[in-house]
Amino acid sequence: MNWSARRINKIAKINNAQTYLEIGVRTGQTFLDVDIAFKDGVDPVFRFDTKSVESDKVRFFTQTSDAFWTQGQARSYDVIMIDGLHTFEQTFRDLLASFQYAHRKTVWLIDDTLPSDVFSAMPDQTASFRERDKLKVPGRPWHGDVFKIIPAIHDFLPTLNYATIFRSGNPQTLAWYGPRQNFKPRLNNLETISRMGFFDIQKVLPLFKFASEDAAFEALGAAFAD
Repeated sequence: MNWSARRINKIAKINNAQTYLEIGVRTGQTFLDVDIAFKDGVDPVFRFDTKSVESDKVRFFTQTSDAFWTQGQARSYDVIMIDGLHTFEQTFRDLLASFQYAHRKTVWLIDDTLPSDVFSAMPDQTASFRERDKLKVPGRPWHGDVFKIIPAIHDFLPTLNYATIFRSGNPQTLAWYGPRQNFKPRLNNLETISRMGFFDIQKVLPLFKFASEDAAFEALGAAFAD
């Protein structure tokens, strides 16, 4: 079981999740290991046989998330995993669109919220790999510019609380409803956020609210204990 499925199953135990949505299913590596009764998966191109898995409780939508949000097929979700195009704009749009299908105890898990280097932070995967090869930089990590979602959440969604899991599997951000104390925007400009590059992350590191996986789930558990 990969870290995403493990974390989602931990979320489900905290908020007693019965419904799950995954944006960006790909091979189903995460989706298939999620232990939640009702599951919806969205992807333009699934890379496994969905017919062998789908049922009245497990649905697959072969389309973009933009189409999914606008065609009246979504239901109310207890856990939402966003792992789509690896771009800030699409991730932010998916997050905002998901609010219509969320409730007070919904928890989000947003993937790839901290790039590993300047190449990993490029929103175009082909360009990222090309530049790595050109400079003979080993490896193929790619997170895109999803990291910009953190200052966007911090500055423009004050009713969401969050924690970014770091140093235990892929960096991911847990988010849940809950007002943040002493809220004050840091950049207060979406255009500025959209133009951020890898090296700008250092300027806003406190906004990420980095935590170990255990600490992040302790914060989530405490929020649901209230």
